[in-house]
Amino acid sequence: MAPLALEEVDLHALADSIRHRLGEHLEANYLRGKTILRDAVAEQLACSDVEAEQLVETLELNGLVRFPQLADETHPATRRPWIIGDEET
Repeated sequence: MAPLALEEVDLHALADSIRHRLGEHLEANYLRGKTILRDAVAEQLACSDVEAEQLVETLELNGLVRFPQLADETHPATRRPWIIGDEET
């Protein structure tokens, strides 16, 4: 499998595609949700899990996938809704 050019991936289109596939909200704890998102990205782009994990991190950093944060910037351990996609969409 050839490496994916991560910088060429349209993050908004990827988030839209993942939202279409998984729904606007994904009910899971933080780690399970990231795993589900990683697997969906890997399947969508036919890329490695490592590349997909990097893309999920980038999506999260850009606010295109969001999980609730506590005041101390950690994540709740319980199941909560991941929000997938732009706030405007």
